Amino acid sequence: MADLWFIRHFRTPWNANGRLQGRRDIALDDPLGPSDLAALAANAEALAGQSFSAVWCSPLRRARQTAALHGFEAPEILADLTEIDFGDFEGRLWRELEAAHPGLWHEAPHLLSLGESFEAFTARVARVLDQATRLSGPPVLVFGHGAWAGCLASLAEGRDPAGMNRLALKNGALLRLSPGLARVTQH
Repeated sequence: MADLWFIRHFRTPWNANGRLQGRRDIALDDPLGPSDLAALAANAEALAGQSFSAVWCSPLRRARQTAALHGFEAPEILADLTEIDFGDFEGRLWRELEAAHPGLWHEAPHLLSLGESFEAFTARVARVLDQATRLSGPPVLVFGHGAWAGCLASLAEGRDPAGMNRLALKNGALLRLSPGLARVTQH
């Protein structure tokens, strides 16, 4: 299996406001904030001179903009990389989800009734991981979303994906996954 390098999209106005984005097509902050600029510089250093077997990206604008800022104007778009569908909670505040379902997002997201089943979401993440396992050589570079990255890390480590929220990946952070081991580098 090729290693998988995952970069979470930079901050959006909805991230700043604590809103659930899910499948909403939200653009990045303009201009980028200092933490995003620092992450971009650190990521550029990590990516410098590195070749990739493939470069994949979520179809959502915030991920595509993040890829472009990293110098990848035309990554391969994979629908399976779309963030989890929060259904009726999209556009609402995280604290509203917590108030309606105390503790479930962090402890048992598989028990939430969202816009897609947890099983369907996990299956999408597993398909991408399976696709990466068929490649060898240089790493695969992926641009995507926070919940998606948590599920990916859980699956790559052989853990129950319901524990996906143990990984808190900051906007712009780089996650490096090797077979059976997830290493997180956050900038």
